[in-house]
Amino acid sequence: MIRWSLRHSIVAAVACTPLAWPAGAAAQHRAPPPSPAYALERVTVVYPDGRRETGVTIVVRGGLIENMGAGVAIPADAEVLEGDSLYVYPGLVDAQGKAAVAFPEVERGDSVRSWDAPRDLQGMLAHRRVVNYLTQTGPDGKEQRAAGLVAAGIIPSGALAAGLGAAILYRTDVERPWEMVVNDDVGLSMAFQGAQGVYPGTLFAVIAYMRQAFEDARRDGVIREAYARNPSGLGTPGFDPDYAVLRRAMAGQLRVFFAANGAEDIRRVFALSDEYGIKPVIVGGHEAWRVADELVRRQIPVLIDGDFPKPDDWKPPKPDTTVADSAAADTARAAAAPAAPEALDPAAAREKKRLEDIWSNAGRLEAARVTFAITSGGGDGNVLEATRKSIEYGLTESAALAAITSVPATLLGIPQVTRLGAGTPATFVAWSGPIFEEKSEVRYVFVEGGYEKGAGGGGGGAPAVVVTGAWTITMAAGGQEFPFEASLTMDPDGSFRGTATSEVGSASMRGNVSGNRVHFTMSVNAGGQEFEMTGDGTVEGDRMSGSGEGPFGPFSFSGRKHPGGAR
Repeated sequence: MIRWSLRHSIVAAVACTPLAWPAGAAAQHRAPPPSPAYALERVTVVYPDGRRETGVTIVVRGGLIENMGAGVAIPADAEVLEGDSLYVYPGLVDAQGKAAVAFPEVERGDSVRSWDAPRDLQGMLAHRRVVNYLTQTGPDGKEQRAAGLVAAGIIPSGALAAGLGAAILYRTDVERPWEMVVNDDVGLSMAFQGAQGVYPGTLFAVIAYMRQAFEDARRDGVIREAYARNPSGLGTPGFDPDYAVLRRAMAGQLRVFFAANGAEDIRRVFALSDEYGIKPVIVGGHEAWRVADELVRRQIPVLIDGDFPKPDDWKPPKPDTTVADSAAADTARAAAAPAAPEALDPAAAREKKRLEDIWSNAGRLEAARVTFAITSGGGDGNVLEATRKSIEYGLTESAALAAITSVPATLLGIPQVTRLGAGTPATFVAWSGPIFEEKSEVRYVFVEGGYEKGAGGGGGGAPAVVVTGAWTITMAAGGQEFPFEASLTMDPDGSFRGTATSEVGSASMRGNVSGNRVHFTMSVNAGGQEFEMTGDGTVEGDRMSGSGEGPFGPFSFSGRKHPGGAR
């Protein structure tokens, strides 16, 4: 809110008073130029395998971690970011993530016969590639980065053979979709999904269709090989893009991401893999724990769909969040005495059993030594929320961290994105606290050196100050000062909102308090133009001060709270 009012003041001043900002600044510096280097001091680094190092300084330059370790010297040209009390983790990787993809609509003409429909209507779209239809750009990934995500597998769905997936990095500033892609050939997506209004429409028909497609692809390959050896007496074989993809899958050159939640569907995937030699990855896998031994024997990984169902009839108890994120947390959970059984009506008891089986799936797979990752499910699921729920129901924190970092990165063919060390790409996230604590927030996100501030507060944990009340704030920028009035209301969790007014108008804002630090982000539409200003401040008693960045460059601010909450 502070920011918003500042923005209005800047806009008005730039429009009406040439002296309000240095000449040409708006044209030359729509945003301040990035620093040549960044440094975080005295952070705790947590690696994908759970190892920890404290008191580490990280220096980032040119997209890489230039130096990293305890006592590392900070270059003179580096912008020093707050590091004390922060936890640096590899960025989260969502192996079944979300991105903007514009596949063309599959239309059914009037002359289509239900028993002899074109392949696209039947769901055979194996040749279709996400990379060719991706529309995601850097600005589109802001929501994912704010949640700590740095990479994702974009696995197409909605058809029997939906096409070839891709792995993307949520890079911060690229404008061309293909610049997001780090692996354009992740694997083929398949599902036991019937077509609408045409063959194959039933499960029996779908399985028969799949087997026939694999057989036809194999026969097509035999013909092509025979022609290559000796074309005499043979017509020139045409190219079938779907069969070419299916042959790669049968040759083990391509993973098959197979959607299957129930144990019986997973066993059907086993049968297809035995018959045609495909290397499946189970996607969904809510009942994977029922066939864990077979998954281990066959070395088949699972992408657990973390878009868990919510309870309707049963009210789960609130989790115990008093144990901090540490190696001791796993031991404490294992030693905890089981809760006494609760008396439930039949509907609630059935729902409790079903949901607890889903929530404990990851922990059971860990115990059985199945390779697995936890995903958002490709929709509105939250990777970190699902992982915390899995920890509550038996998953260890060490396995949980791997399940949302190194394991999915490896399955997507991009293991480098979760490595931390000097010389590796600067792709990591700094959190205000241990990642599995409910109140931990993203402070800074780096994706191959591209840097953004997170939406979290100052990294100091619970709020230590209260900003509720009326404030007079003065911003200083470009040799000018701009006063405004702000009225803020803070919630117990440290988030706040309010209004700000100045002589040129009013605005609204939101922010967060962590420790005694304040962080704001404000988006404004002024005169038909969209603006955004962000910044950080410190509250000491009734005083607030800090700095930030706006569309015309950096600014500083200072303010005082009115006694009694009113002017």
